Amino acid sequence: MKLAKYQEGLNALCFVDLLSLKNPSLCAKLNKSKNYNISCIEDKNLKASFYKCEIASVPFVLALLCKMSLDTEFNELDEGYLSAESCFGEEEALEILEFLKEAKCIIFDENLYQHKDFENIKYFLEKLCHKFNLLLICSNENEENLSIQNSFSELLELDNFDGTIIMQAPLGDKNLHCSSSFALIAKVKDEDKINLKINTQEFTTIVKINHDLKGTVALFDYESAGFAFSKAQVKVIK
Repeated sequence: MKLAKYQEGLNALCFVDLLSLKNPSLCAKLNKSKNYNISCIEDKNLKASFYKCEIASVPFVLALLCKMSLDTEFNELDEGYLSAESCFGEEEALEILEFLKEAKCIIFDENLYQHKDFENIKYFLEKLCHKFNLLLICSNENEENLSIQNSFSELLELDNFDGTIIMQAPLGDKNLHCSSSFALIAKVKDEDKINLKINTQEFTTIVKINHDLKGTVALFDYESAGFAFSKAQVKVIK
């Protein structure tokens, strides 16, 4: 399936995490259309109705949308299970499906290329685009061909993202930006100097509590080729 480039004014269903940080120009172009965004983290600078789901649960959300809008192929999927796993309600799914009748494209986050279940994600996206006659666009706006498998496979179990979760984000500084909720869980205060361990990498950084951030995901700018969300260990340096 050929990916397209976004044209200003096209109503979009988005699956993007903090697009205003990752691609400000695309975010600005979306100001002139009606958009919905399904994500685990709200982007106050993106003009879109926000629908929350669990971290990394996009394949389950997409599977739910396919199950509720397409015929026999997805009969074996259980709406209740998909909804419970993703924390994305069936009523919300109906609202999204109604919106798709007036949408012109789906925009997915480039980070989903690193998702462990990207093959299923691509399959579900292609099915929805075909059903509703939509363009498919990646948040980096690269126009390339996506290879799609012939059928969907069993959904891979979601990883556990309880606790202190970091999202890799292009911030322009090397501080840890978090909400007061994250600070409470991590037992840190504003301006604390901390040791931050993400997978195999360790950093020394400063906590910056941002009251515009909601939820329990903190933002940190670091080099990683993997999925943007990771569990982290946080330790205050006395």
